[in-house]
Amino acid sequence: MQTEPAILTAAICGAETTREQTPYLPITAEELGEEAARCAAAGASVIHLHVRKNDGTPTQDRALFDKAIRAIRARCDVIVQTSTGGAVGMSAAERAQPLDCNPEMATLNAGSLNFGEDVFLNPFPMVREFAARMREKRIVPELECYDAGHIESCLWLAGQGVI
Repeated sequence: MQTEPAILTAAICGAETTREQTPYLPITAEELGEEAARCAAAGASVIHLHVRKNDGTPTQDRALFDKAIRAIRARCDVIVQTSTGGAVGMSAAERAQPLDCNPEMATLNAGSLNFGEDVFLNPFPMVREFAARMREKRIVPELECYDAGHIESCLWLAGQGVI
């Protein structure tokens, strides 16, 4: 039986998952590199990456992304896709830091949404800014659509030449 090629993306640690929820959560650059290598060996070609401080707190710190990306690239040949989502409440400047790490791909959130008890803000001016930075740096955006309306938003943004 012939199968069509597929791209498998592994989100190896999630945005706000904690070690209390799972003891297997990779936090350090070494752990992230090891997990990425396991996923690559299982067939993943893209690693979706979030990073954390040593205490497990989500962060968009460029230095931590750089360290994690180096650890991943040292262990496997995958496309690294950094998150620009960060965590609810982070500023646009914080969330954009991973774009300076030269990933091959990065997430581009298509719109705002309710996230638990909070609102995850992704207004169009920020989406346009992130898209422009990705284009300038030749980073391929992965469009994050959390509901059907976000698909329409992406089509509108494409019509505007933003993506």
